Amino acid sequence: MNRVMARIVGIGLLAAVVVAGVFVYWNSANEQPYRPDFTLADLDGKPHAIADYDGQVVVLNFWASWCKPCREEVPMLIDAQREYGDQGLQIIGIAVDKPVAAAEFAKRYDINYPVLADATEGARIQDRYTAEGAPAGVLPFTAIIDRDGKVVARIAGALNHARLSDIVQPLLEKSASATKD
Repeated sequence: MNRVMARIVGIGLLAAVVVAGVFVYWNSANEQPYRPDFTLADLDGKPHAIADYDGQVVVLNFWASWCKPCREEVPMLIDAQREYGDQGLQIIGIAVDKPVAAAEFAKRYDINYPVLADATEGARIQDRYTAEGAPAGVLPFTAIIDRDGKVVARIAGALNHARLSDIVQPLLEKSASATKD
């Protein structure tokens, strides 16, 4: 009887552990994922790590000079950096393009935020930020990261100012009020 009881208790404990594991897995699946780490050089060859921007609301915008919707979106991003930069917003352009083409593009548009460029590595980083099951390689592609490093939005295709503002303003306001408390 003791052996039978020990087996029953053991099976019960094992079942409890499995149920608890499934519960934790399902609850964590609803949480926003933490941003993947990366380091990539800017147009001057200076490395930028995403961790350098911890504490800011970050808009990672993946683009290429040959992409028409990207060209149409960039002036809005320049305006957004100007409008929200003092509140803790940092836009980072990641050119999935040749650095020479990205540099010419950045100069032509007078981009006021960091531009990182590497066709191969930029595409790899974009893949790490793309949601599972989402189309890969879509340009422009934007990932928005809150001050805690959580990816809060992923947008395939061009953004407009209203949509970007709807996403980042609450993040900036929440962060500002959280730091005052």
